[in-house]
Amino acid sequence: MKKYEYKTITIKFRIGFFKKRTPDISGMLNREGAQGWKLNQMVLPAATFGESEQMIAVLEREIVA
Repeated sequence: MKKYEYKTITIKFRIGFFKKRTPDISGMLNREGAQGWKLNQMVLPAATFGESEQMIAVLEREIVA
């Protein structure tokens, strides 16, 4: 049976004067992927007035015994 370990990374949106800019999600996923982590799920928590200021990436990788 395969076993996995998990970790989460909080990705904050960069807030400018007039708008929010999307963070470099591809860069973050490529850095984590180079260490064997795979994206399992991306979560956008609910926030005040329906606008979230962060995303949470749930990553997984197989535990090799």
